[in-house]
Amino acid sequence: MSVLIGLGKAGCELVKGFSDSHKKITIDAGSELPEFSSPEDYDQKLSDYQHLLKFDENECYFFVCGAGKVSAASLRLLELIHDKKINLVYIYPEEIMLSPTQRKLNRVAFNVFQEYTRSGLLNSMYLMCNESITDMLPHITIEDLYKHLNEAIVNVFENIIFYLDAQPMMGAHHEPKDVSRIRTIEYGDFKTEKKKLYYPLDNTTETCYINIVSDDEMKNNKELLSQLKQKIIEDHKNQVLSSFVVFKSDYEHSFYYAIRFTHFLQTR
Repeated sequence: MSVLIGLGKAGCELVKGFSDSHKKITIDAGSELPEFSSPEDYDQKLSDYQHLLKFDENECYFFVCGAGKVSAASLRLLELIHDKKINLVYIYPEEIMLSPTQRKLNRVAFNVFQEYTRSGLLNSMYLMCNESITDMLPHITIEDLYKHLNEAIVNVFENIIFYLDAQPMMGAHHEPKDVSRIRTIEYGDFKTEKKKLYYPLDNTTETCYINIVSDDEMKNNKELLSQLKQKIIEDHKNQVLSSFVVFKSDYEHSFYYAIRFTHFLQTR
């Protein structure tokens, strides 16, 4: 069972969207936390909130968007579970839709979390960009924008969490270098060869390809293995350390998720 923690409105909505196979913890201002008027108060005035983050599991995923005031409580809350393997999932908002105050909060949080991640205090920081994800979604309206954004993020992490914990039929799970803690995910389709990044990551240094192959493709595509190997060969030519795993699935089409790694700080 995975432990999923959502902080703030965006984080809570995401965690609520996951299946009940996970342990879900939601923390928001005005419910689990007091509602303060300034972000500084969330960092300075919180105390005795250990009960919110009680779980026995060793690893967790912490979902947060830095544009909300309550995101300033992140570091205080993360200190309470510093002995856990923490995977931060940072939702980068579309800046043109933010107020000046929200833009400042987001940029500060984005930079601070990256420094925490690079220092090893966090196991990883997955970057998700609302603008990039919106570009993947056809025919969305203002009314259903955030519903579809949340569904897209939930779907990819339901799969990533599942497959990272599963035994592949071929290949070995990637073991990234200790410094490669900043990450995003790419989705690719086998037939169309279209690929889309959930965040425009700069300076990718490592990649893990999680190939999810249909039964028909597994049985009949005699070029499949060479196609999978070719990605690794091309990455090595570009000085990107890569590996792949293969899972057989009940889906009618074949696709892959690529976890892209880097140790370089990202600037937006």
